[in-house]
Amino acid sequence: MIKTFRFENDTKEFSANTYVVGEKNGPCVVIDIGSTSDRVINYIKENHTTCIGILLTHGHYDHIRGVRKLLEHYNCTVFLDEKEDEMMDNPRLNGSTLIDGNENALNLGTNVKYLVDDEDEISFYGGLLFFKVIETPFHTDGSVCYLYEKENALFTGDTLFKGSIGRTDLPGGKTKLIRPSLDKLKKLDPKLIVYPGHGDTTSLEKELKENIYLNGGY
Repeated sequence: MIKTFRFENDTKEFSANTYVVGEKNGPCVVIDIGSTSDRVINYIKENHTTCIGILLTHGHYDHIRGVRKLLEHYNCTVFLDEKEDEMMDNPRLNGSTLIDGNENALNLGTNVKYLVDDEDEISFYGGLLFFKVIETPFHTDGSVCYLYEKENALFTGDTLFKGSIGRTDLPGGKTKLIRPSLDKLKKLDPKLIVYPGHGDTTSLEKELKENIYLNGGY
């Protein structure tokens, strides 16, 4: 089961989509949590036994703002690419000043974080929840996608959106890495459902046909 939370119309906080993944009445993981709203925590309390992990697609503040609050409720591990570790703790890099006017750094302890690399596999409860890491740097140095084959899902953060891709004019962005990163996604099963960091859910098949960044129009 995948539950989507969208905060883009929230006048209090501009935040990325948040996804809660896991079977009802069982444990779950959260993918990106940029809002400090109680909506996600209340949903987990009502539908899951616990949260066992936070998977971050990258370290921009609109994707990580709610991490510390979630950790106050659940003793879980935060997974992020090793290249994003500095961004989490550097307000200039994570964009917190631009987003809410304050300099914010998570400064999580090493016992809380797990730094992932390309093609790593993240397994919880003996494979009950199982994700594959796909490094797709260009929006940031350590942007990743998470493949969740059990539900035919690809969580793309700010790598791939419906009809578009992430920008490269922020700290860590590298235009030259767009093509090799997207080429990785083009090799995946086109039937995958794409759950992006912002905007609507789509399918890889649809993006391969209609998204100019994937169909050769770019």
